[in-house]
Amino acid sequence: MGEFNPRLDPSAEHFRTAIIATLGPASWEEPVLERLIEAGANIFRLNFSHGDENGHEQTLGRIRAVASRLEVPIGVLGDLPGPKIRLTEVPGDGILLEPGQRVEFHRGLASARQAEDGAVHLGCTLGGIIDDVQAGHRVLIDDGLVRLVAMDRGDDMLVCEVEIPGRISSHKGVNLPDTDLDIEMPTDRDRRFAAWAIEHDLDWVAMSFVRSATDVQALDAHMRSVAGTEDRPMPIIAKMEVPRAIEHAASIVQEVDAVMVARGDLGVEMDLALVPSIQKHLLAVTRDARIPCIVATQMLQSMIESPVPTRAEASDVANAIFDGADAVMLSGETAVGAWPVEAVSTMHRISCTSESTMRSLSISTGGDLEPVTDGAPGPLESLVDATWTAALSADARCIVVSSSGGLYARHLSRNEFQLPVLALSHDPRVVRRMLLLRGVTPVLVDTLPDRALLVERAESEVLARGWAEQGEMIIIVARDDLVDSGARMIVHRMCGEAAD
Repeated sequence: MGEFNPRLDPSAEHFRTAIIATLGPASWEEPVLERLIEAGANIFRLNFSHGDENGHEQTLGRIRAVASRLEVPIGVLGDLPGPKIRLTEVPGDGILLEPGQRVEFHRGLASARQAEDGAVHLGCTLGGIIDDVQAGHRVLIDDGLVRLVAMDRGDDMLVCEVEIPGRISSHKGVNLPDTDLDIEMPTDRDRRFAAWAIEHDLDWVAMSFVRSATDVQALDAHMRSVAGTEDRPMPIIAKMEVPRAIEHAASIVQEVDAVMVARGDLGVEMDLALVPSIQKHLLAVTRDARIPCIVATQMLQSMIESPVPTRAEASDVANAIFDGADAVMLSGETAVGAWPVEAVSTMHRISCTSESTMRSLSISTGGDLEPVTDGAPGPLESLVDATWTAALSADARCIVVSSSGGLYARHLSRNEFQLPVLALSHDPRVVRRMLLLRGVTPVLVDTLPDRALLVERAESEVLARGWAEQGEMIIIVARDDLVDSGARMIVHRMCGEAAD
């Protein structure tokens, strides 16, 4: 174990955790977008739960204009809304629900009202709440701040009793953690926005309310149909936010390209005390499946109003990185907060310092909790394992890989050694999508170099970044169609000179 150095260089590019910034009224204009990128954001999230296609198209145009002007790759993630369950209208400044009070959900009720007997009649955007909720099930309103328990139901009415009181108002969210809802996924709105994402060449689409691998397969089939292709037209990220998703995590990771730990809804749907353990579990499962994992929700929540986070929030971001997160995400902090640029800058400093600490102290992200793959490794896995063995034996400073589709880079990023990976690709979409891979720095090249030119290009890129000096060793993974894995590993000693 190395000696801790509290003055580690936080600007080092060697190892990188992606920062995803959600866009909204506080951040979607070009001057702010430019400052967010300069502060450290490299992926922007469009939240399709809010706004319409025209508004998102304008935001997307600004993102691409700024990225082009700054000459940096910037990824764009489209987050599908899923089946949002909300109250219908509640008159005035809301209704205060009292302990033990009777609350009735009526099918098709457009506006809440108070009956003469003191019961409150509510409407809900999901008619199935009356059909699916059973006696004894919890009905949570406004992120669980108000809690009801179902007592009885009829053909068009669900009767509940207030357990935890509070004021409710129009369009507050409703969570049903005990209920297996009969909802077709993806929803019609999900399908519409998924088609929009494909049409506008976004880099990822995130699916909300994933319950099983079947939900992901349905979205995948829809996207293939829209694109008219046999292959998946865009990577799918599963948002893990309901209990069934955690139960089926092992099968879900086999169907998706990345996972998001959506801690906000998890903390409402499940016991809050379980969320940290679930986060670690999902990070381990995705690491074993060799796909990226995003940790999201309330990471720097206080920075919606404050220019500095709490110490606990700073520790939260750092611990996600120590546990192996590929990306950390800001939501309200950058979408509607008063300090969006400061939030990204703060997260970037925490990230860089945490990464440097991991290298200095040789901190590992830990072993797998639950293997999701069985059997002997294939040619690709064998090449990756051999690459890491060679890198450690040769005391290599970094790995350079030529990656036409990002597959090699993704597998090489699943490591415990904090060794940087430089990935070359000629496809701008692949470059943007590799931004989500932990420890991978993607570089756009005109054409993928052959084996001889790759060595020369690797030396040039590594020297220019200061990742290695003359006489030090690097590992190069070169394309080779004559071997099963499609690539060969080269152990190379640096001998060139840095470009001016």
